[in-house]
Amino acid sequence: MLVFLVIALAGLSLLLISAIFGGHDDLAADHDHAAGAHGEAGEPSPFSTRVICLFLTAFGAVGAIGRHYDLSYMNSSAIGAGAGLLVGLAGWQVICLFWRQQASSLVGAEDLRGLMGQVSTEIPAAGIGQISVVAKSQRMYERARAKDGGRIEEGAQVKILEYSGDTVVVERA
Repeated sequence: MLVFLVIALAGLSLLLISAIFGGHDDLAADHDHAAGAHGEAGEPSPFSTRVICLFLTAFGAVGAIGRHYDLSYMNSSAIGAGAGLLVGLAGWQVICLFWRQQASSLVGAEDLRGLMGQVSTEIPAAGIGQISVVAKSQRMYERARAKDGGRIEEGAQVKILEYSGDTVVVERA
């Protein structure tokens, strides 16, 4: 029974340490890929530290209960593993639920595509100007060039077609 208790206490201790000091390992693979290990890019992994700690805590606690009721180590381990999987899965689902509820104020290229803006500094023929656009409730000023290379005067309404480098490509709206 002592082995199961040690496993449960180790899992619970690591879980508490992770909760107190943070820990940002719940991101799947934080690479420049289009998707992480589970669905959307950056979504929490089922193999994060928190989920593993939940598994260990449930495994150890249920295994210790099994040993308390004189089940064999094999049977206690089996029901402990089952309980660990259930608790780990439930914990992972809760983490994913909270993750999806987060909002980000960071504005990326995909957030700008299709938005309407206004030319704040004239875009000369085959040159660079500046537009003003509101994205995610933030007013932004972006370098801009016309798609066709033509001139777009100050104050004109434009649509953002793409983000190329540090410049947006626009066309008259």
